[in-house]
Amino acid sequence: MIFTMDILTPFRQYETEVPADWIDINEHMNSTCYTLAIYDAHRMFTAYLGLGDAYVNERNLGKMVVESHLVYEREVLRGDRIAVDSRLLGVDRKRFHFYHELLNLSGGFRAAVLEQIDVHVDLSTRRSAPVPEDMRRHLARIVHAHRTLGPPEKTGRHIAMLETESAE
Repeated sequence: MIFTMDILTPFRQYETEVPADWIDINEHMNSTCYTLAIYDAHRMFTAYLGLGDAYVNERNLGKMVVESHLVYEREVLRGDRIAVDSRLLGVDRKRFHFYHELLNLSGGFRAAVLEQIDVHVDLSTRRSAPVPEDMRRHLARIVHAHRTLGPPEKTGRHIAMLETESAE
């Protein structure tokens, strides 16, 4: 496979206006819709990286999510214009490290961040498999370009309650 592309830093293709059916009883975008928007952006980013439908169909290889962390920072309201900026933070023998920021373009702020690890799989065995060397070299160039943006906020986090109240 031959890869020629301009590397977008960050990658942004997904942009939409928040429709009424994404609004919940609290009159803001439902939490599941943050995930839907980021998932749609992730699919676009996957295709841009060369890991989309053509890759799956030609090589019978793909990737699957093994872990993700979504941090909701601010509300998004009906009619707000949103976009998702995506970066590839790392690639190794079998894994991909993704980072997505959901931006509220109407309000001029970041509304959420999602960090995700995907594993490369052989779809005939449904098991993890090494990323082909040509693809790994291609993705390493993109990682290098995305790292020029500096380290993104809120990566490598875990969920925990730091303090608890007494049950008394």
